[in-house]
Amino acid sequence: MNPQLLETYKRIVADPWEFLRLCVVTIDQVDKVNPIKAFPAHLKYLELYTRVWQRSSKIVVPKSRRMFMSWVNIALHLWDTMFHEARLNAIVSKKEDDANELIDRAFLIYQNIPENVIPREVLPKAVKTFNNLQFPEIKSALQGFPQGADQLRQYTFSSIFADEMAFWEHAQKMYASSYPTLEGGGRFTGVSSPGPGFFKRLVFDQLDTGDDDVIIPPNRHYPMKGVEVWENPKNKFTVFQLHYSANPAKRDAGYRENIKSSMPIRQYNQEYELIWDSFEGKPVYADWNEQIHCGDNLGPELGLPLLRGWDFGLTPACVIGQLQGNQLVILKEYIGNRGIDIFSRQVLERCAIDFPGWQDQGKDWMNFVDPAGFKRSETDESKCVQIMYQNGVRKIYPGAMFWEPRLAAVNKYLTSMTSDGPSFQIDRNNCPVLVRGFNGGYRYADRRENIESDRERPLKDEHSHPHDALQYLASCVSPQKRGMLGAYVPTPKYAWSKGQGGLVIPKLLNGGS
Repeated sequence: MNPQLLETYKRIVADPWEFLRLCVVTIDQVDKVNPIKAFPAHLKYLELYTRVWQRSSKIVVPKSRRMFMSWVNIALHLWDTMFHEARLNAIVSKKEDDANELIDRAFLIYQNIPENVIPREVLPKAVKTFNNLQFPEIKSALQGFPQGADQLRQYTFSSIFADEMAFWEHAQKMYASSYPTLEGGGRFTGVSSPGPGFFKRLVFDQLDTGDDDVIIPPNRHYPMKGVEVWENPKNKFTVFQLHYSANPAKRDAGYRENIKSSMPIRQYNQEYELIWDSFEGKPVYADWNEQIHCGDNLGPELGLPLLRGWDFGLTPACVIGQLQGNQLVILKEYIGNRGIDIFSRQVLERCAIDFPGWQDQGKDWMNFVDPAGFKRSETDESKCVQIMYQNGVRKIYPGAMFWEPRLAAVNKYLTSMTSDGPSFQIDRNNCPVLVRGFNGGYRYADRRENIESDRERPLKDEHSHPHDALQYLASCVSPQKRGMLGAYVPTPKYAWSKGQGGLVIPKLLNGGS
């Protein structure tokens, strides 16, 4: 071997990214003319993932579809197998034939390693059989298994790659079979589109609780667009969450709309937008996009009033927002399980702690509520608004009376852009129920055949209360020019009098100081 090829060979053996960059090909089943393609090494997120994979022996990858993650991990496990002695690596898929197809991909990569990069006589000889790719000269093998396979218990593997494990019936059984590998210092890599169940609990560090909650860890970071990385404190897994926007070619709105229009919204949200909760009903907000509308650690701007939206009932909710320039920024949500008397006092106490620069209820805050709060309760002579006022809440305005303008108000913000970005931003960490609602929890009923389209309404559940509160707020504000404290925020344009349902707004409560 000439010196230049020898140096290249040494780099490839030492660095898996050099192997991917110089040796790997993939198959594009969509392209019938040129299906075999060079590995897309220009995609920066693939190199980042390779470096994370090198550093972390326990890694899970929730991902959008068609992000080359199966190919990358097949190639990485092939590199580990063919360039290191006595390696036994497993590739696990849902079915036996699916696992064999992944082994076939590994063999395809091996067969297409360019001879001008690594001469054929230097490569270890490969023997391919069903679900097995062996390198007898170095006593290494890459072996395929179906999910939940009892055969895993017979081995202590060097590495296990679990492909699309969110959709396995026996994911937990397979993971339990991997304990000898993990305890022996081996590697475990799990990759999948989002889905409820064991993979979700693995990603969000809930193995010990059995809960399916999406618990956003405080230590996550964003090394590049479309990529989130965090370390789970309990199960010690590194999470590499990958959205399709990591690929610059897929950031165009036309790409998203083309994919979105070709499949059911629930499937699209799950497989492309990384939405974990599996809700059957049609989401209320079709234009919501978590990657666009969510932010982290959003804060209020001093000098501008804070806005509160309120929904009443047995589980009242309060949403805190602010108009910053032309953006409506949602900063916090509070959800209660008591009546408005206790809840309104709790909200004031929390706001004093969470927003210490806004202490004057008459100047620093505006409140937008369910118009029904101005009516006397059937079981109580007092009104919700009166109770709030007695507890110290000031500047109380009615939100839009009807469902349609409330819905339209939120949709307008979701579909508008400003010079600073989207017109709507929400803090994902401080508003988890609102975000889960946007992601499909706030939805219409599964069966709607007998419901007139103009009477269709979302289900009443844990997501509906904070979303109602948000709608009351959004229906009352618009991105107009505003000064410092005391900025003008318009109220709905309908009139209130005894002739309209007996509703009366006391002058003191309607914006009084």
